[in-house]
Amino acid sequence: MTDMSGYVAAHIQEHLAMDAYELGIRVDVRGEVVHLRGEVISEERSRAVEEAARVAAEGREICNELHVVAVPEPDGEEQIS
Repeated sequence: MTDMSGYVAAHIQEHLAMDAYELGIRVDVRGEVVHLRGEVISEERSRAVEEAARVAAEGREICNELHVVAVPEPDGEEQIS
């Protein structure tokens, strides 16, 4: 039997880029489990990535290991010269 995990991971990453607009998510497929790793800026983004992966994973289990990182607001207006 051919190992399709690389193909499945690439397929899911393509969907994450197109549907969830996330490029920096690492996708590892082990058997019927898809592991999502990386950083996102909110819980909402984490859920969006997981949902996009779920659609593309075609029934495989999703293990969301994404980390939410705080992105501070800018101190003030940016000065453009």
